[in-house]
Amino acid sequence: MELSSVILTTGVSVGFFRVVNAGVGKLPMPESACRNAWKWRNISTSFVHSFITAIWAVLCFFRHPQMAEDLIETHSVFSHALVSLSIGYFICDFLDMVLNQKLNQSWEILFHHIVVGLSTITVTDQN
Repeated sequence: MELSSVILTTGVSVGFFRVVNAGVGKLPMPESACRNAWKWRNISTSFVHSFITAIWAVLCFFRHPQMAEDLIETHSVFSHALVSLSIGYFICDFLDMVLNQKLNQSWEILFHHIVVGLSTITVTDQN
């Protein structure tokens, strides 16, 4: 997958998850979630990401079964797009947490997003 396609897919992913986050904020929420509406939106957006990536990952193996034999050297454009989508989600979630939550409450997850994002970029770069 070319760098321009990765950047485009990642950018579209950031935008998509921003729209999901805003859309979740418009939906009715349980009374218990009203006390912390931001957390409700954030967890709901995370669930949408998890749901999409779970289905997409299975489809990656279905469309390119050779990946089951060698996850290091074997990949497809479809699986690269999945990685780009996840990087976009991590960027979106990172920014959402930086803007809406105290650092002492979220530093572990922010650190997780940085490490996973950088390691994903490094592994993708080598292929």
